[in-house]
Amino acid sequence: SVSLTSFSLSAQESSPRTTVTALVNISAEVVQSIQLITVNSMTFGNVQPGQLEIYVNPINDVNAGYMIAIGTPGAEFRLDFQQIRNLTNVEDEGFLTFQYELSGNDTEDQASSVLIENENRSIVFNEDGEFHIWVGGRVNIENATPGSYEGDFTIEIDYI
Repeated sequence: SVSLTSFSLSAQESSPRTTVTALVNISAEVVQSIQLITVNSMTFGNVQPGQLEIYVNPINDVNAGYMIAIGTPGAEFRLDFQQIRNLTNVEDEGFLTFQYELSGNDTEDQASSVLIENENRSIVFNEDGEFHIWVGGRVNIENATPGSYEGDFTIEIDYI
């Protein structure tokens, strides 16, 4: 965000010549925006007969989604997301409730990533201005109607 402020005031009296001038300096603070790049979307394998739940572990599952947050190197930020979302059946009525899990790492190494709890904890961009995020979660499919399901996942990242 950029903030610019400028104010000037002048007054003049015709006789005797008196001039009053006030000047407030302009200041600007430029904060680099944060980009969130989706590299891979989360996918599910085929559901087996009798399977009650689908679980994608964000730490070690190849089906986890993968994103890279890019910002100011070394800057602290807060990550917030809605943990529970509905997935809507696009072919029929009905929905499934999906519980998201995120893991993150300052290096591109999913296996050593750490679960990110949905609380206001401080996370830091690495020296290249990157933070790596994997998206997984679980959904109960016990009473699911056949079909394709879609839903949105929203993540908010703000500098602290």
